[in-house]
Amino acid sequence: MYLGRIVEVAGKHQLFGQPRHPYTRMLLDAIPKMHDTGRARTPVSGEVPNPLNPPSGCAFNPRCPFANERCRVERPALIEVQGTRVACHAVEEGRI
Repeated sequence: MYLGRIVEVAGKHQLFGQPRHPYTRMLLDAIPKMHDTGRARTPVSGEVPNPLNPPSGCAFNPRCPFANERCRVERPALIEVQGTRVACHAVEEGRI
């Protein structure tokens, strides 16, 4: 969930093995891993929007590296993609 909206639903193996939504990827990348000790992490750009006044379209669009104009104006529906339910225009359009 991001700002109270479901962005991805998947089984544990699918979610941890092949996350689809950029927010899920960001969260999983933030988990320290023993084999990556000392690896530089890429910080997520932007600030978390106000949950009382979320952005239009996809709530994650201000921080998403894959966001385009459609993401800024149209809220993505939760669609099924290879066994995962994800709400992301970039996934739907095959951009990620």
